[in-house]
Amino acid sequence: MTKEAALFTFFSTLPKLAYDKDSDGYVAANDGKEATIPAYVNTAVPDGAELPYLTYTVLIGAFGEPACSLTVNIWCRTTDEAEPNAYARELGKLIPRGGVLLHCDGGGMRIYRGNPWCQSLVDDTDRTIKRRYFNVEVEYITEE
Repeated sequence: MTKEAALFTFFSTLPKLAYDKDSDGYVAANDGKEATIPAYVNTAVPDGAELPYLTYTVLIGAFGEPACSLTVNIWCRTTDEAEPNAYARELGKLIPRGGVLLHCDGGGMRIYRGNPWCQSLVDDTDRTIKRRYFNVEVEYITEE
C-alpha cells in the first residue's frame, strides 16, 4: 500500500457519531448506513460533500528526514460544540499520545500528535459550520 493510500485508509476509520439521548452524548452511529465519516485530501473535497467529513494534507517523506507536519480538519454543521468536540475525542483515540504505527510500501510511518493538538474554528460565512483543526506529525520509516 502506498504512503498516500495508507494515510487515506487510516483517516477513513473515524467513526460516524450520532447523538444518544440515553447517554446525553455522541456515540458511534448504528443506523445501518456508513459507519465512518468521509475522509478527503484537502485538495480533493467533492462539490456537494455532506458534513460531517474529515480533510487532511498529504506531505511525504522518508527515513532520516524530519517528521512532516500535516493538518487534519473535521467539519460539522451544528449550532453547539458537542458534536465537533466528540469527533475530536474520537480522533484522539485513533492517534493516542504515544502515536500509532502504520504499514506502507517500503516500511511504515509513525503518526503522532502535533502541538498544539486541537484548535476550535468556525466558518466566517456560516456560523453553523464548526471545525476542529489538528496538528499531526508523521515520521516516515521508509527508504524513499
